[in-house]
Amino acid sequence: MLIFYHDKKTSFPIMKKAILMLLPLLCMAKNLTLEHRINPPNRELMDVEIVNEIMIIPGNLDGYDFYDISEPTNPTIITNLEIPMGNGNRSLPGLWVSATDSVAYFTCRTKQDGSAIVDFSDPDNPNHVGSLPISGLDIEEPSFEGSDIHGDLLAVAIHEDGVLLYDISEPLEPVLILQRPCENAWTVAFIDTGHFVIGNGDHGIIIEEFDCMEDSCGGSSFETEGAVKDLVVEDDLLYVAEGSDGVSVYDISDMEQPMLLDRYDTPGLSNKIALFDMNKIAVSDWLDVKILEWSGTELQLVGYKSTGKRTMAIGAKDSIIYSAEWQHLQTFSFGDIQEGDMDISTWDMSYPNLEIGQSDTFDLLIENSGQSPLELDPPFINHADFQAINFPEYLETGDTSIAKIIYTRSSQNASGVMQVTSSDPDESPIDVLLVGNYEGGIVGLPAPDFTLPVVANGSGDFVLSEYSGQVVVIAFFAPG
Repeated sequence: MLIFYHDKKTSFPIMKKAILMLLPLLCMAKNLTLEHRINPPNRELMDVEIVNEIMIIPGNLDGYDFYDISEPTNPTIITNLEIPMGNGNRSLPGLWVSATDSVAYFTCRTKQDGSAIVDFSDPDNPNHVGSLPISGLDIEEPSFEGSDIHGDLLAVAIHEDGVLLYDISEPLEPVLILQRPCENAWTVAFIDTGHFVIGNGDHGIIIEEFDCMEDSCGGSSFETEGAVKDLVVEDDLLYVAEGSDGVSVYDISDMEQPMLLDRYDTPGLSNKIALFDMNKIAVSDWLDVKILEWSGTELQLVGYKSTGKRTMAIGAKDSIIYSAEWQHLQTFSFGDIQEGDMDISTWDMSYPNLEIGQSDTFDLLIENSGQSPLELDPPFINHADFQAINFPEYLETGDTSIAKIIYTRSSQNASGVMQVTSSDPDESPIDVLLVGNYEGGIVGLPAPDFTLPVVANGSGDFVLSEYSGQVVVIAFFAPG
């Protein structure tokens, strides 16, 4: 995705501020310890489903991965299943997955049949057996998204076509029970055998009774601060991931009059959430993982880890957290950290367009969130156009420091790595990507005019010059 800024001056302070916002302050020494990092077979990891000792992670690219998590901190890949799509040059993507003990239901928006049913009773040899039926419905091209299972029921959100409810008492042969229309069903979660919650995108939340006569069904609806991305129900509490507006918690003991209890506004994009230890919520917040705790009166931040790896989805088993990322799967344990624990505010820095001899500076926030002092070596930078100043050598427990990373443009293309090494036993060294100026598209340079056909979310041609003076966001995708 490219973002073209026609007013280049306004983008510079925004980039600097965003780096400092990524590290909130903790008042306690519990945090996330990195246990394991995997480079998995699939890419763009989109969801995490845990069934007993099996973990299933669908990828937008390269299929669905099945893991053995009998040793929770050390997941091992069992197999990767790729379902051919289209002309066979790529595999069917997976956006969400819900599973019984032996059958998984993947959703893939509009790709192929929009869904895939996989029998994994033999985890070494999972078998694609079909897709969710939609015959008899007035749906031309359903877009399958979030899903949930409760007993013998499967609910699936299909955006503007609402929610579909299936009987899966025969798991390999789902039977469609009903369709509940709404504006933009993004996801759905069961409350019990007769009620579910619909995440209605920008339109908020719908709580609905479905096991009832048509004229007697109870429920309610209300708007949320942000667009609903994910839902978790625990007893009388509803936790909602609201994208750029963070995470909220509602009391739904009275389903016709739900009450907002609190909201924690994360600085990133709260996309997926997972509950553990009854009252803790793991949050995939794009560039980091956050742990929130519901105290009974408020949502509190009790742990975080900046991953720098684009955390797309999250899973949790007891106190073990699985961060599903753009290219990696990372495993963390949540608990007391006796040693020094280093967090930095960003893993990459991209500098604006400069003239030769001009300089620009990014602030890098470094924090010790462990229970022992943290020692740091002088950072190693492999490109002469970058330098670090005010870099700390020692941080006491809870201390923070701001280092300045300066780029001075020369006649060379500038792309390098700053290696940060510390006494943190689970996260050292860290490679911070440094991107200066080079031949090609750079933030701050005028975008050349072009005309391209619009293939999604519109029609006709897109002509850049027609949007002069505006911030234009364009997604470019290679054909699948």
